[in-house]
Amino acid sequence: MRGKGRSPLLLMALTVFIDIAGFGLILPLLPFWAEKLGANPAQVGLILTVYALAQFLFTPLLGSLSDRFGRKPVIIGSLLIEALSFALTALSGALWMLLAARFIGGMGASNIGTAQAVVADTTPPEKRARGMGLIGASIGLGFVIGPAVGGALSGIGAALPFWVAMAVALANAALALALLPETRKARSGAATKARVAPLAGWRRTLRDPALARLVTINLLFTLAFTAMETVFPLFTQQAYGWMARENGYIFTYVGMIVVLTQGGLVGQIVRRIGERATMILGLGLLAVGLLLLPLGTALWALLVALALLSAGDGAVTPSSSALLSFAAPEDAQGATLGVAQGMAGLGRVIGPVTAGALYGAFGPASPFMAGGALALAALLIALPHLPGPRERKTAPTADSRVQTEEASVA
Repeated sequence: MRGKGRSPLLLMALTVFIDIAGFGLILPLLPFWAEKLGANPAQVGLILTVYALAQFLFTPLLGSLSDRFGRKPVIIGSLLIEALSFALTALSGALWMLLAARFIGGMGASNIGTAQAVVADTTPPEKRARGMGLIGASIGLGFVIGPAVGGALSGIGAALPFWVAMAVALANAALALALLPETRKARSGAATKARVAPLAGWRRTLRDPALARLVTINLLFTLAFTAMETVFPLFTQQAYGWMARENGYIFTYVGMIVVLTQGGLVGQIVRRIGERATMILGLGLLAVGLLLLPLGTALWALLVALALLSAGDGAVTPSSSALLSFAAPEDAQGATLGVAQGMAGLGRVIGPVTAGALYGAFGPASPFMAGGALALAALLIALPHLPGPRERKTAPTADSRVQTEEASVA
């Protein structure tokens, strides 16, 4: 149900941008804050792992809750949880408290599937990938702007970014409460109640061949891209002698290409070749970019490889999300997109650990080669037919199932 004069899609994109920018505020400070509490390098990595683990566990649940109770209350509630996590992070006096705070933060940040469900609720099929791209571009911009502001604030006061991030999350919740219209009516009944069970979304998604393929693709390309992000600074330090500043510039370059692809190019590409072909093209670019990355010795070659893999990631994310929304039952959009984002969270748990182990055991090129192989595997999985916008399923309700059973008995 749309509010008059308000675009739910643009408001959702703004909400996501503010949400991610608030999280990005604390990124430059978080490792040093952990070291202040006695964390060693492995424990610093654990802080990021527990955050991603919480997203893996709770994103499908929040998506299911949004299918039953509506998108707006879930989004507002998740923002309030994030605000609490920022305050607890600032007040942490021991490492276990910081780990608990970041786990709570991961719970609050498990709203991306719900945000994508808003897109599915409010966009026609031909504009679905463009809408998903707008959400992805908002995420990318938040990660570009948030850390820069957080780095500046940390020079004023060590804990200041955490408190500013809390204020940003609270302001974002107030913005969503005042302006974001509900796009999904609350549901009731035995069938809908069953869908809120923590594992219901996973079971339904993995039993559907098309959804299972798309979720697997989501896991594989997230693994590939996350592995690259994890070891890239180590690779450039060894190959080019770069330190934090140079790598910061490069990650901004990567982020801007992803944002431009998702925010503008992907809609035009989908109009010409369709969502599935766009996803296959993106997976191909990602694979080629990852395989070329460790082979070049000149800066221009590195920049070309990064441009290819960044454009590939920018094309895959919105097109795969659009295909998921087409293949999912109409009354389970939040749950299905939540499962996909939960699987991406699992990729962010496994990817850094695996990339680090490969780098140490087989050399600097191995994580990029493995990532390229994963992207190619995802491309092969994407080749067979996938449901389009006119093939969406409608999940049977409890009443329809009872009627079917009664008819079969008669």
